Amino acid sequence: PSQGYEYSGADSCRACHESAYQDWRKSDHFAAMQHAADETVLGDFRDTEFEHFGHTWRFFRKDGGFWVNAENSEGKRENFRVAYTVGIRPLQQYLLEFPGGRLQALQVCWDSRPSGEGGQRWFHLYPKEEIPPSDVLHWTRRHFNWNYMCADCHSTNLAKRYDPDRDSYATTWSDMNVSCEACHGPGSQHIAWAQSGHASDLDGKKGLLVKLSEPVLGAWGLDPGTGQPKRNVPLSSQVQLDICAPCHSHRQPLQPKKFAGQSYLDSYTASVLDRALYHGDGQIMEEVYEYGSFVQSKMYHNSVRCTDCHQPHTMKLQAEGNNLCIRCHQPAKYDSTAHHFHQPGSTGASCVECHMPPKYYMVVDKRRDHSIRIPRPDLSRAYGTPNACTGCHTDRDAEWASEAFVKWWGDRPRPSHGEILAKGRRDPAIWERELDMLARSSTMPGIARASALQLLGEAPSERTLTLAKERLSDGEPLVRRQAVTVLAAVPPGDRWAAAGVALRDPVRAVRVEAARILAGTPREGLTADDQLALSSGIGEYIEMQDAAADVPESRMAMADLYLTMGEPAKAELAYRKAIELDPLFVPARVNLAEYLYGQGRMEEAEPVLREGVSLRPDDGYAHEAWGRFEIRRKHYEEGVAALRRAVELLPDRADLCYFTGVGLNTLGRFDDALSYLQRALELEPRNREYLSGIAAICRDAGREDLARDYLKRQGPQP
Repeated sequence: PSQGYEYSGADSCRACHESAYQDWRKSDHFAAMQHAADETVLGDFRDTEFEHFGHTWRFFRKDGGFWVNAENSEGKRENFRVAYTVGIRPLQQYLLEFPGGRLQALQVCWDSRPSGEGGQRWFHLYPKEEIPPSDVLHWTRRHFNWNYMCADCHSTNLAKRYDPDRDSYATTWSDMNVSCEACHGPGSQHIAWAQSGHASDLDGKKGLLVKLSEPVLGAWGLDPGTGQPKRNVPLSSQVQLDICAPCHSHRQPLQPKKFAGQSYLDSYTASVLDRALYHGDGQIMEEVYEYGSFVQSKMYHNSVRCTDCHQPHTMKLQAEGNNLCIRCHQPAKYDSTAHHFHQPGSTGASCVECHMPPKYYMVVDKRRDHSIRIPRPDLSRAYGTPNACTGCHTDRDAEWASEAFVKWWGDRPRPSHGEILAKGRRDPAIWERELDMLARSSTMPGIARASALQLLGEAPSERTLTLAKERLSDGEPLVRRQAVTVLAAVPPGDRWAAAGVALRDPVRAVRVEAARILAGTPREGLTADDQLALSSGIGEYIEMQDAAADVPESRMAMADLYLTMGEPAKAELAYRKAIELDPLFVPARVNLAEYLYGQGRMEEAEPVLREGVSLRPDDGYAHEAWGRFEIRRKHYEEGVAALRRAVELLPDRADLCYFTGVGLNTLGRFDDALSYLQRALELEPRNREYLSGIAAICRDAGREDLARDYLKRQGPQP
């Protein structure tokens, strides 16, 4: 899409855009990455020492450079020269050069906040945990590799250039930081247009590949009917979100290189409101950035975009405090005690403190939830989700906040996608009807509807599969993609009829998921056009995995693809490559062992799993895999011991608790078994399989009283 456009560097923009250039130099984008120098390094390198759980780092100057003495991946002390800085506030990280073109981000960072705010100090990103050199999260390992984890969003026109044969990088960029062309696209044609004296401009883009200008000043007024803000000038495109989203979202790249002007979901696949990333109602939990929250918001669905609140070049807010919000919202209605019931100027009177509550990431980095929602302490009471009220009033509980809410604003219905999702997480089968309605909704956010499909897909019923087939024509790409994922539950022989149409979806993120679940379709029954669509989709899926060929998850995905396509030799090589890339990556070991076991090569599978437990003694999945393997070998005592250790490490896995209880009962240890079985029911109290299974175990143990109780809990059969 960018053929004929070349990157020219930020300095080429300055002559014509001096004001914007100077604004940019004040921004965090400008400081995203810089050479380590006296004027860029903020940390104290005056021979200072930092200690964390007995591990020490020494920061010093030598030969005009900045150095760190730290433990390497083998636990031996080594001097590392700082090559680059990353970020500027509220913290600054340092990149250290490693062989093979690697840059590793140090876990000990400089807190650049003023000392009065607790800053001007060294701190560790995992303040409450020891991270020894053997840990998967040690700074020398892949999770802190800049080339994979950081580079794409901290530099302009980045080409990772990973060589899988040498396991090395030759990464390049046009500007090392986030410069003009990171957002506006390569500027060569624009420069040529300017130098030609504006000779021609047939498309109105002035030679720019990406036209970002949307009116801000004067763009908003009040709807006379509702009294709510309304955009006077309709948005001309979605391009601004497509430009900002790649670096402000939790996502996976679909191509090795990002192309300016390409729509977001043709370049990346975005995460939905997954239980591992978001709270039950969709509020931020893990480090998910802004996109997944913002596209849930009423603001987004009423045409608010990033630059309505943020200045595009300095990145600062368009106004401070409540003045930002009352640029569009009526101050008499909202910036008043009649609305917020707090002392003017207090934290409780702040719009963003109530509607965009913050969370700290990387210890000191305060980021706000961009879903811009009404606080719901009633959901906190029912489902354990956070709310802004008790987030501020830490000495009070959700019940108190709920009562205050009703007193001030009344007990009026407040339907939301968050409430349905929070219910659905508890038990998707019980709330299937509501989740189904959410997924079909024409008014709820697309990411929430996709998340409803994800929950239903955890144990899909025939109704859910019918829903997924219908949603393949949904107007939201995220919903269509999730519908394809759900259809992986369709038997392979029927899968093409159910999902084949998705291979021709206009959005790449949908097509690659369709290729994943359809890759094993026999070619003989397909038309020539169908075969072409399938081959093209598989090619795009492989390109997606090659974009992340430097991480084991991608190699494991390729192994799974090869197995689906009936190429076991290639699959085995890919599993082994994943383990070679990261010996601590347990899932690849589990999958390889399963493959070897299926091939009757049990003696080869054993060391793969045993070494996993040895390398990751605190990984519950490693112990679970070893326990299941030992039980298969009829080493029951050893297997159950490993499972018990797995439960200690994964106490919230109901299926693991149940399986361990069944194993203990098989060994004749009913009393021990019962505690694990009861724990499984505590986690999933409506699970019929558990209830009937435990009832049978209790009956066989002579505990008829317990058996009757568990049978009663099942309720009437559907």
